[in-house]
Amino acid sequence: MVGLLSRLVNVSVKVPEEVRRLMKRVNVNWSEYLRQVIEAKIREEIAKEAAEKLDEIRRRSGEVSTEEIVKWIREDREKSLG
Repeated sequence: MVGLLSRLVNVSVKVPEEVRRLMKRVNVNWSEYLRQVIEAKIREEIAKEAAEKLDEIRRRSGEVSTEEIVKWIREDREKSLG
């Protein structure tokens, strides 16, 4: 999600002192770890939002028969080949 040439900015996170102490004990690149977690959460939320919009479109559009879908596909193929 983040490109190599993307401009990075600082984001602060407050944690209890004990958590910070334990973070120092383990060999983890916390910046990279948190960046990956944040990016994963963003992808998850965007996908959820898209699914909700798609569900709304489906509710509004009603049911479409298989025959109608096949007709649309054939028309589209004819346009792209013609």
